[in-house]
Amino acid sequence: MAAALAALAAYVASVLPEVRRELGRWRQLAEAMPDPERRRWALAALAEKESNVEAVAVFATLAPLRQRRAVLRAIVPLQLAIDYRDVLEEAGEAAETDSFLTALDRGWVEEFEGLAGHAAIAPTLRAAVKRCAEGQRRTHAAADGESAELERWASALDPASGYRWPELAAGASSSVAAHALIAVAAEPETNAETAALVDAAYNPSIGALTVFLDDLVDLEADRAAGEHNYLGYYADSAEAAERLAWIAEQAGSRIEPLRHASRHRAIVAGVGAFYLSAGGAQTSCTASISRRLLATLGPGTRTLTAFVRLRRML
Repeated sequence: MAAALAALAAYVASVLPEVRRELGRWRQLAEAMPDPERRRWALAALAEKESNVEAVAVFATLAPLRQRRAVLRAIVPLQLAIDYRDVLEEAGEAAETDSFLTALDRGWVEEFEGLAGHAAIAPTLRAAVKRCAEGQRRTHAAADGESAELERWASALDPASGYRWPELAAGASSSVAAHALIAVAAEPETNAETAALVDAAYNPSIGALTVFLDDLVDLEADRAAGEHNYLGYYADSAEAAERLAWIAEQAGSRIEPLRHASRHRAIVAGVGAFYLSAGGAQTSCTASISRRLLATLGPGTRTLTAFVRLRRML
């Protein structure tokens, strides 16, 4: 609980103001795009996905204070690039490179390469970014009724891990592993072993947890609209609650070997609170899953959930 509250304080004081400045900078660049159609999609991505960027910016709290701005200047454009491609794919637009995507990709790579431990992290980070892109592309295909391709791909990711294929797919399609890797690259003592441990902690467990929590909040709306939702691969709420609690336990055990493990635990608590405080997590379909997750994630998550719920009300 202490680590979660400390992370919250660091996020509010040193991360959130910088994130908003970065978003403003990228918004100006999107507004200057010469192609009006692409400009419209870029601005739509910024408007629709701004909360995603603010949420993943919490990973900057893993970095030393002096390096947080540099870490944020890598995290923000990477997430914006992911979200921009996501918006284009959802709309059926070709996710071809344009001036905005080029600037975003160049921006996060240049900032990452300025971090002290980037060389040791780079191969694992490239794989994580590619995995996320592949996962999102196949998830969009599944949303259009082509889930067989998603199942084939996910089943081959880590078949002996105890995770079911939708859980592997959900974890792979999340960007959280990439952002955690960027943050730990800010420390000069970071090595390839560190990269492997961080990636193993966030993929699939924490990544899957974030995707399932996002789908938990949207469950009723997605059912009404016939949209793809990863919770739909479970037989009922009881099975979903059981599996998500297991995934949360796996996340906790994978975090333990990490340097600054308490900070990583605090981030998981914050992720849980961000989603479990939303109204969509308290419906007749989702409340039992939320209760089980709150019990599993522990007092830090419960404390932050109460705080974020109050903030939403205000």
